[in-house]
Amino acid sequence: MKTRLRRESLISEGEVDLTPLIDCVFLLLIFFMVTTVFIDVKGLIVDLPSQDQAQEEQQQKKKDVNILVSASGDYTVAGSSVAPDFLADAIMGAMDEFNNRNIIIHGEPEAKHKSIVFAMDMATKVGAEQMAFSVERQE
Repeated sequence: MKTRLRRESLISEGEVDLTPLIDCVFLLLIFFMVTTVFIDVKGLIVDLPSQDQAQEEQQQKKKDVNILVSASGDYTVAGSSVAPDFLADAIMGAMDEFNNRNIIIHGEPEAKHKSIVFAMDMATKVGAEQMAFSVERQE
């Protein structure tokens, strides 16, 4: 009589083999991870006006402080003539009056650079935040 060796199965007959199912789940997971696109949508950054009435009134009261430098080295701040020794005080007073820390320096075409740089130094000394320059064009 032939004896057959009976191999014992690693899986008993009552259990379901979950190995193929787990493989499928991992493959699906990898598929979805690879095909998913993460898009960072960039929009426009908009500064909407505030509804605060006090802030709007304050913005309307703001005027730029104008400094006129003449060819002879004379200074005019906000329409009034100022001596060079009192230029810093005049700029400070105009900034407080107009509620603005922005300075516009107008130079006549023949104005010396020394005079304009002096006006810049005085404006910086009294706390001007931004400066702009304008020049009359010769035609």
